[in-house]
Amino acid sequence: MKRLFALLLTLMMVASLSINAFAAEEKGSITINGVSTDTTYEIYKLLDLESYNKETGAYSYKVNATWTNFFATDEAKAYFTIDEAGYATWTAAEDDSTVAAFAKLALAYAKENSIAPTKSSENDGEFVITETTGKFSDLELGYYLVDSTMGALCGLTTTNPDASINAKNGIPTIEKQVQEDSTEQWGNNNTADIGQIVKYRVTINVHPGAENYVLHDTVAPGLTFEHDPENKPYPNDPDLDKSAIFRGVWKIEHVIPSVGTHVVPDKMYTVVNNNLDDDCTFEVHFTKDFCDELQTNDKVIVHYNAMLNRNAVVGNTENKGNDNTAWLTFGEGGKSNKDTVTTYTYGIDIVKTDSQNTLIDGAEFRIYDAATGGNEVAVVQMDDGVTYRRARADETGVPIVVKDGKVRVVGFDNGTYHLEEIVTPVGYNQLAGRQTFIIADANLDATFNGDIYSTGSGVHVVNKTGTMLPETGGMGTVLFVTIGMMVALAAGVLLVTKKRMSMIQD
Repeated sequence: MKRLFALLLTLMMVASLSINAFAAEEKGSITINGVSTDTTYEIYKLLDLESYNKETGAYSYKVNATWTNFFATDEAKAYFTIDEAGYATWTAAEDDSTVAAFAKLALAYAKENSIAPTKSSENDGEFVITETTGKFSDLELGYYLVDSTMGALCGLTTTNPDASINAKNGIPTIEKQVQEDSTEQWGNNNTADIGQIVKYRVTINVHPGAENYVLHDTVAPGLTFEHDPENKPYPNDPDLDKSAIFRGVWKIEHVIPSVGTHVVPDKMYTVVNNNLDDDCTFEVHFTKDFCDELQTNDKVIVHYNAMLNRNAVVGNTENKGNDNTAWLTFGEGGKSNKDTVTTYTYGIDIVKTDSQNTLIDGAEFRIYDAATGGNEVAVVQMDDGVTYRRARADETGVPIVVKDGKVRVVGFDNGTYHLEEIVTPVGYNQLAGRQTFIIADANLDATFNGDIYSTGSGVHVVNKTGTMLPETGGMGTVLFVTIGMMVALAAGVLLVTKKRMSMIQD
């Protein structure tokens, strides 16, 4: 019965007496154990039970008038044979999957042809709930189809005159994960550069009654999702840099326990990423055929990508980042848990000062991934004309120009970086080499007191200046000559004065 408990629907017999015939006024009931108050339960009477013998197990069924056309279809004839007198006999295999397939066929017919249920929990008084048990009473005996908006199979049982079944209202759950590119590990968060392709996956844990599965995903403004229905899975090329490919939903896998994993064909789902009215960025709609294949404990894994864009939230203050949230709808209005993962990116303040921490202008920088040589970490200027950000693969980098002694650069993954001064302020000594800084789950922010660098962990670059050295023919020489001439002149005046005094005395 394991397969049966994994399906949305079932067929159920309800009989009443252990004699060959029963009175027309004999009524029965269907009791469902383990009901959910926010779930709708409905029953459909497919066959009328005319008589049966409990001891011999002989049953006599005729098609219910409402379902005559259904049992005349070729699809229904694959399961039932109706003789000239209108009596129905099950002629297909009696395994769980075959019975369940017929149940789903019958329910689909009811929905398509607007066949009203015999009774519904939506109607007052037809389904009485006592704690966790619900009961349909005053039923004509027959062969009933049981439906639930949860898409969960209640069970299959035959009792006389009452039937009791256990609801299997298992709600499918999802788990969303994002890949950290530096370790290739999957988890609840990651760090990335602006322009980087971020890889996501959602695992759907299948529960009984897989029906109308739709995966919903909401991507933050700092992430860009694009999907082209013509895109195919990644080529089987070991030299391909998969991190640089942006394909949206690029693969869906079906995991069957003890059997294996296979890729779900494109025809089994549709990706919708426009004209959505539930705040989703995109949805994955699985076909009925695919849902019918799913069994309890199966898993469905949806792989897709998004790019961290220029609108990304920078830093993780108050645990804020670039969120990505997914959930599953199923059955007729059922909803799974929501699961959110977060992508973080960080920024730095480059601060340029003299040896007294006074801000100075005139410097230009580039960033590299190595202390010497290596690759440039390209940046471009943002629309505000002040801030710089990591460049995308299709953008050309520009130098980082310091204005007012400081500049902001955003969009960095965790890692070690190296800042090189390519233009030194006039009058200051050029730096001997690149200056290293490390980003580790936090911004490198600086604070200021007027034009003085105060505190913080910004990338602080200090330029020093020397004093003017004496020069030949400069003001020093002129000064010595002038003083010497003045001393000589004074000596001459003194000599003449003494000589005149001597003559007077003489």
